[in-house]
Amino acid sequence: MRTSDTRSLVFDLVRAAGQVSRAGLAERTGLTAATISTTVRQLLADGLVAESGRAPSTGGKPRTFISVVPEARFAVGIQVGHSGAVLVVTDLTGSVLAMTRRQTGADPGTAEFVDRLTEEFDEILLAAGLSRSDVVGAGVGLSGLIDRRQISGRQQDYRGHRPAGLRGDLERALGVPVVVDNDATAAALGEWWVSSAGQTEDAVVVYLGAGIGAGLLMEGQVVQGGSGNAGELGHVCVDVHGPRCVCGAQGCVEAVAGPWAVVEAAISRPALARAAGLGAEVGTHGSVEADFAAVARAARRGLPEAERLLTESARVLAVAVRSVVNVVDADAVILTGPSIAVAAPIYLPVIASEIRTMSYARTIHEVAVRLSPNGSTAAAIGAAALALYEDIRSPAAP
Repeated sequence: MRTSDTRSLVFDLVRAAGQVSRAGLAERTGLTAATISTTVRQLLADGLVAESGRAPSTGGKPRTFISVVPEARFAVGIQVGHSGAVLVVTDLTGSVLAMTRRQTGADPGTAEFVDRLTEEFDEILLAAGLSRSDVVGAGVGLSGLIDRRQISGRQQDYRGHRPAGLRGDLERALGVPVVVDNDATAAALGEWWVSSAGQTEDAVVVYLGAGIGAGLLMEGQVVQGGSGNAGELGHVCVDVHGPRCVCGAQGCVEAVAGPWAVVEAAISRPALARAAGLGAEVGTHGSVEADFAAVARAARRGLPEAERLLTESARVLAVAVRSVVNVVDADAVILTGPSIAVAAPIYLPVIASEIRTMSYARTIHEVAVRLSPNGSTAAAIGAAALALYEDIRSPAAP
């Protein structure tokens, strides 16, 4: 195992445990006492952790506990979606010091977008009482395809290509290191850091925004895949004869039952479209997510057509989620994202029922299905965690 991997592993165990002894770290990692001692000594020297008390003596030398120092590092997390951007400032434990939502009004990759994001970056730092020199970096969670092997952080959306070089442009504008990743992957990391997902090492984190994605937590690590696109739940086929998806395939979950498909179906029903205040095309309220939220509000008001439409969408998504749960043998499913936050009363029970009654390993272990308490901010928090991890992996210069 590389030294950088050992550092991040040990730090993450300390963070998740709250406080733990060196002996406890050795037991959990299988690493030698000498390796743990060296790694903890580095983390102490870098100010990332501190000794936080001793266990009661049982006759020998009492164990000394180690805990994370929350204010040792700060980072900014930015989730960029079709409806704008969510920015957060977090400390080393993922606690949010400041948060804002803004309409960027520009396409990611353009100079206008970078300029506006830079303004928001400085404003949120001011709200948190910090300056650029106080943060170790910024993480950015993007929707659509990314390629982590491209050092430029290229993003591609199926509905239009984004210019390359966003990562480099942001680093020059913000003056701090920038990490770019998929928004669903970032959301999974955000759930791992700050919510109940952190108590489960194997989980499928379903992210519902303008589209459908998923982050995979396996043994406490986020699975990213060869290019950073692991967990593309929205492009799992659920109907080989279904409608053509924007990705070019046929019958994908997004094409059959994603937020865009739900809104288009609602527009085709005049009574429902009027009740939800929808226009002739998707985006009446400014974004796919906003239109989807309008349909969800109509369902909450008891409009039968809206309820039926969302229930059918939830059933299709539930089948796809069950397939992923079966493949990875997950212990939990976490539902998060801005769209799930407004439609949870319908989606949560449908998905929970499907997993409880139809998952392959249900007779061996229960698969918990939970709603994230951070649906609208999980991806931004996870993006900040990406930046923090990059700093943690590298020892401070002597």
